[in-house]
Amino acid sequence: MNITRLWVGSLRREDLTLFGTGTALLLASLLINALQPLEISKVVSYALMLLGFTVGSVMVVKGLYRYDYIRYSFTLSFLSVITLLYLFLTLLIEAYGVPQAFAVFLTPLAGASIVGYLHGKLREKGGMLKVGSLRKPDLRRRLRATLYQLDTTMWFFLLFGFLYLTVFMVLPILLVLTYSFTPPAGGGWWSNFYNVLRTVSYVNLNPIVKEWWSVVNLPNGQRLLVVRGVDYGPIINSLIVASVVTVFATALGIVVAFVLARYKFPGHTLLRVLALMPLFNTPFINSFVVKLIWGQDGPISSLIELIFGYKLRLEGYVGVILTQIITFFPIVYLNAYNSFLNVDPSTEEQAENLGAKGFKLFRSVTLPLALPGIAAGAILVFVFSLEDLGAPIVFNAQNLMSYRIFRGFQTATGLISPEIAALGVILLMITLVSFLAIRNYVSMRSYAMISRGGRLSPRVRCPGPLGLLAIYLAVFPVILFAILPQLGVILISLDVLKPYPTATGLDIRIPENPFMYLTKVLSDSTIYSYLLNTFTYAGISVLIAVFLATAVGYSVSRLKIKWLANVLDSLATSPLAIPGLVIALGYYYFFYILANALSYVFPGIYADLSPGPTFKTWVVFIIAFSVRRLPYVVRSVFAGFQQVHENLEEAAMNLGATRIKVVFGVIFPLIVGYILSGALLGFIYMATEVTTSVTFGGMNSAYAPMTYYMAQNIVGAAGQGPMLVAAMGTILIMIQLVVVIIVVYVFKQRYAFIGV
Repeated sequence: MNITRLWVGSLRREDLTLFGTGTALLLASLLINALQPLEISKVVSYALMLLGFTVGSVMVVKGLYRYDYIRYSFTLSFLSVITLLYLFLTLLIEAYGVPQAFAVFLTPLAGASIVGYLHGKLREKGGMLKVGSLRKPDLRRRLRATLYQLDTTMWFFLLFGFLYLTVFMVLPILLVLTYSFTPPAGGGWWSNFYNVLRTVSYVNLNPIVKEWWSVVNLPNGQRLLVVRGVDYGPIINSLIVASVVTVFATALGIVVAFVLARYKFPGHTLLRVLALMPLFNTPFINSFVVKLIWGQDGPISSLIELIFGYKLRLEGYVGVILTQIITFFPIVYLNAYNSFLNVDPSTEEQAENLGAKGFKLFRSVTLPLALPGIAAGAILVFVFSLEDLGAPIVFNAQNLMSYRIFRGFQTATGLISPEIAALGVILLMITLVSFLAIRNYVSMRSYAMISRGGRLSPRVRCPGPLGLLAIYLAVFPVILFAILPQLGVILISLDVLKPYPTATGLDIRIPENPFMYLTKVLSDSTIYSYLLNTFTYAGISVLIAVFLATAVGYSVSRLKIKWLANVLDSLATSPLAIPGLVIALGYYYFFYILANALSYVFPGIYADLSPGPTFKTWVVFIIAFSVRRLPYVVRSVFAGFQQVHENLEEAAMNLGATRIKVVFGVIFPLIVGYILSGALLGFIYMATEVTTSVTFGGMNSAYAPMTYYMAQNIVGAAGQGPMLVAAMGTILIMIQLVVVIIVVYVFKQRYAFIGV
């Protein structure tokens, strides 16, 4: 088969047949929706969806459509993944009307994708069975080798890794799932999920106010354009926000990464440094600065008024979207930048020799080869957007899943309702399905390059006049705009930028004592205690995470039992795909049950472990930090173990050294740079953790970390609160800057987010 013919550029007759069938079904669904009552049109549309799925499946089975058309097409394969996710969500919320009609249109492609994928897997399985029957390995030899590997140290590493992650991650999630089925009074076991997925308080496809903007006439005669978005209920709102953020953050990250990876120009290093600044996490206060800049009296509003005669104010879901795009696009940029650097230059040169130039070369060769890194960054953005609490709290976007779950912790009775647990399960299901879909999409394609690394330098050239113009007039301004929140945080902490704008705009003045708020944060015992709590918890959690990462990393890199190593590896990296709010919910139920169980033996322990005003929440924070930020540590440690050849430790063991002595006495000194860089990155992400800190911090503020204090003092935005929060944000920025410098320039590690 000529793979070059399976290219995205032109639709084949088979593609036209497939999409033509979908179009006919779409028109039929829209016609039924217009002529029949809602209930009848929904049933008929479901029948049309089944018909479309069947047609797509039959086309593949009968050979009328080849699954390879989808598999080897960048566009069709990506479209098939989006189709499956859309159909999953449509069925989940029982969408109707135009959304359901569009789902009908996509069902032929879904049928062809699923049946083609399964058919290919069955053929691969059959081929493997035939090969396996020819060469059957000696079972006794395999068992002997396995038992030789599983000595005391390896057993300890495996058991410690599995037990810690099972008890403090898997079990809490299972408790959330269990409590979500607790029926309300007079309801069934399914009632909570029905309320979350089928009632207008969570899913409202027909909102009363359909305008996402409005014009307000101010008393002084000015006109104010308020852009807020449309409220479709927490589930739809969250999906819309996360999808829009992912699309724009991915597009922006790809553009910035490609420019920095492929072009050299004056200011290249400066642009690369500036593009990293939005990653410096300053919870809550960065969203506050975005709200300030895009507020009614901010500079953007003044510019819009000068040009169009309207003042502008962003609020609600639009404000959340803008903040998250600015905050999360560097995740895609870092992953895409590394991917573009790893693309084999000779592959692109061969494509150029065959006539591919410019955008066609980028679309057909460069982008598909860089897809694993880009997809990894995109799915992380999607998950982080869904679980984000900072922007929704600052912009008061209460109808998002993350905000609803957060409010579920703040009940008058102190008990979290099973309905909130059901909402947490839905949030977890959406993130896991999206994560697995993108991961399978990436894994079903081949990205191998024959001569990767055969050239000392990547394809880097100087842009032409038009290219320079685009870089300086488009890319640079966008990056400068993206770092405004971090600059605003520093300026507010120095009392240069006042957090309360005047009628004439932002209030910027040179203060007499610019370090007043930084000094107060470090000298006021009440405020300083939050900093001390944070760094204490993060320090202890890092030590636990390093030891856990050592156990997991060594087991995964050395264990020959592949399925066992893969399970442990998946457990260690899965916190990336699990929303922190779901883990927080799980810890609430976990410690509630634990306190009740232990109270029979130790009566006085109930008050210390049960969620409430006397809860010693420091236990939760240490455990949560070590679990939630473990992937950042374990990947760095695992990379270190991969750099040390097994022959080195085998030689040491042949000379009489035990495995525990080999790990900590021989290998550890060789990978200390990897361990320290992972520990430092883990530390800064632990110190800026939000979801567990905010949800449990309010139970007993004496043990609360700094992000809880930041949330409490930014919501009302009164008095010195924003300035003190900004001072904390500045301290975090300085710490993160030092960590990045150490990781990149001292340990020579590449600063990047983890791929899928």
